[in-house]
Parts: sequence; C-alpha cells; structure tokens
Amino acid sequence: MKKLFIISLIAAPAVLFSQARLVFNNNGYINIENNAFLVIDNGAANAVTLLGTGGNVLSENENDVIKWNIGNATGLHIVPFTNNNGVKVPVEINITAAGSAGGSLLLSTYRSNNMNLPWPTGVTNMCSQTIGADASLFVVDRFWRIDENATYATNPASTMSFGYDFTNEAGGTNTINEANLQAQRYNPTTGSGNTPCPFPALPPGPGGHWENLLFGTVNTATDRVTNAVVSPANLFKDWILVDNSTPLPITLASFNATCEGNATVLSWATASEINNDFFSIEKSYNAIDFFEIGQVYGAGNSNSFNTYSFIDNNTSGEIAYYRLKQVDFNGQFEYFNIVATSCGRLSGFDVNQLVFSDDQLGFIISTSEDERFQVYLYDAQGKIITSKTISVTKGFNPIQFDRLRLSKGVYMLNIIGEKNHYSSKILKQ
Repeated sequence: MKKLFIISLIAAPAVLFSQARLVFNNNGYINIENNAFLVIDNGAANAVTLLGTGGNVLSENENDVIKWNIGNATGLHIVPFTNNNGVKVPVEINITAAGSAGGSLLLSTYRSNNMNLPWPTGVTNMCSQTIGADASLFVVDRFWRIDENATYATNPASTMSFGYDFTNEAGGTNTINEANLQAQRYNPTTGSGNTPCPFPALPPGPGGHWENLLFGTVNTATDRVTNAVVSPANLFKDWILVDNSTPLPITLASFNATCEGNATVLSWATASEINNDFFSIEKSYNAIDFFEIGQVYGAGNSNSFNTYSFIDNNTSGEIAYYRLKQVDFNGQFEYFNIVATSCGRLSGFDVNQLVFSDDQLGFIISTSEDERFQVYLYDAQGKIITSKTISVTKGFNPIQFDRLRLSKGVYMLNIIGEKNHYSSKILKQ
C-alpha cells in the first residue's frame, strides 16, 4: 500500500518554514495555511522534485505562499498546486533567460467564487480588454499569483504553464469555451479601474485592468494552458485563464430605423450569436421610459451574418426611440444602442436614425430645401458638450460627432436653423 506524506504549515504571517529541497513521491501533500510562507532556498529546477504520481501543494489563499529563491537559475521549475477537490492545478515556470542573482518568486493560487471574488490585493476590477467588458463570467474561477516582489534587479524570461480544473471551477453561470482558454495578466498601471468597465476608452489613471495581451495555448486533454511566453517586462503578478473569444451573446453589426410611408422599419444584423433566444423590440417617446412592441426569434448559435427586421405601424409623426433587448436561453439579457425616427411627420424637415454611443452621435437630417444649422449637444446640467455649424442640402444629410467619450445619462440635442428647429432628449446607456 502506497503511503502519503503530509506537511501542514500553519503559521503566523511573519513565520517562515524553510526547506532547501522538496521531493514528492506518490501524491504527498503540503498544506499551507494561515498566511504561512514555505521558503525553498535553492534556485535549481530540481529543488522541487516529483516522483511516482507526483505531489500536491494546497494553497487556497493569496497569502499562503511558496517563496522560491530562484536567483539566476534557469530550467523548468514546477510548483505542484492542487485544489480542494484534489485536482492538480500546477504552475510550471521554465526560465529561459536568467534573472539577476538574489531574486525570488512568491507563488500562490486560490479559488474564487463564480463572480471571481475575492479579488487579489491590488486588483480593482475584472475589466478585460479581451472581451471589452467585465470578464467575471468568462474566466476560470481561480487566480494565480507569480510575484517577483521587487527582489529581481532584472526579471527572468520564462515560458509558463497553468493547470486548471474545468469541471469544478468553470461551471455555474460562467460562459466559457474550454478550447478558447488562454492566460491573461492584470496590469495595475494602466486603465481607470472604474466600474462599470471603462471601455472602449481606457485613459491612464489609478487602478488597472486585464490587458488584451494573451499567453499560451490550451490543451484540453491535460487541462493545461501551456507555452505562455512571458518576457521580463510582462512578469506581472496576477493571472487568470480567460475565454479568448468574444463572449458577448451577440455581435451587433448594425441597427437602423427607416421610414416607409408612415411606418417605421427597424432592421439590424448580427455577425455572430451565442445562445441567442430572441430580440425584444422596445419603444419610447422620451428616450427614458421604454415598452415592448414585439419580439423576433434569434438564431441561437451562429458564426454567420444574420439580418432581422420589424415594422412598427403605430407612428404619429412625433419622435420615437427604439432599442433592442437581446435575451439568452437562460433569461440573461443586454441592451443595445438607441435609434430614433419620426415617421409620419408631414413637414419638409426631419431628423431621424439617431444613433448614440460612448464615442459617437449620428443622425440624418432630411429636408426639402437647403439650409444652414447650428447643432449643440448639452449634458443634463445644460453644459455644451460639443457644437458645430453645418450646411445641408435638399434630401438626406448624415451628420456625425466623433470622440465624445460620454458617460451614462440624459443629454439634449438642439438643432437651430434659419427656418427649422429641432430639439430632443437622448439617453446614453
């Protein structure tokens, strides 16, 4: 009968247990608890040696740490982390270019909940440039910390591998395609760290975000993300495994409103869909209070281009606002940008197809004669956000404001002409 050896480290934060070499044989365990350090004071790759069926280091807290004094050693350094389910989630660090002498790595890992809480110290959000939104439901529920702790004057270069437990740590409400997993690092020096995620614009500021810099290749047979080539400059301490695909339920390519007679024709197209049950079409007369006027079934799952349309015959000439609500099979939903039109209006001047997003305001002025206009966009306090003077000609005239970078809220669009005037509240969601 095979025997296990178990070393349990339970220490006060300042107490260290030092070992020059660890040899695991046939699933031996080391359990690090209560903010203890296990110090490996030997930089050689074989300072941790795995024999037989290997070994297990249980470290389910960011402060339950292995401090490996690697210094200027090179070679494959393996930390055989294991989770509470008994599944191995090792970190392998193959140092290909040595760091400076005297350097060490602090290594730990722990499981988070389905929304990836608690975050590691210093991580302020789950904003990911890879998906352009909060990534909480698109990453494995585990953090890895590989901290050089400022002990290296020159960081090593390495190729890393991360083990994961997809069965127990990627379920629940997560939306993850295992075949798309890659490693992603947290950069604490860029991004605003605001909530909700400050995308697409990411101005410099306090906080940070998970960069659109992905590492490694997944091997679903071995539950590993391997060959993550990490240069000395990329050795940030906090890591996750993220689904590298666009995890949004749909990729909306366009959404437009046009007039056909007195009816409003809404048309939209998607470039891809994931678990898309249906679209709810909602209408408002003040851009704030919306009500449903119909539903259109989605394509479910699709990587091809799909087009949809819906006709609203209940028009009166006044401005109406429309938005799409996309609903998944599990009931989750999201909203998309608002468009506006005033089909049925009898005058020779009209403003429609109003599209408002973070960065852009676009609309069409249709007129029966040439005219010059002053266009103003105000915030809720009456402050001018932007303005421009435009000249339009008979027919349809597309107008666009770019680089607005606006937050959520109500804004006022005012168009003042020599003969015609237009004013409307618009909602940025």
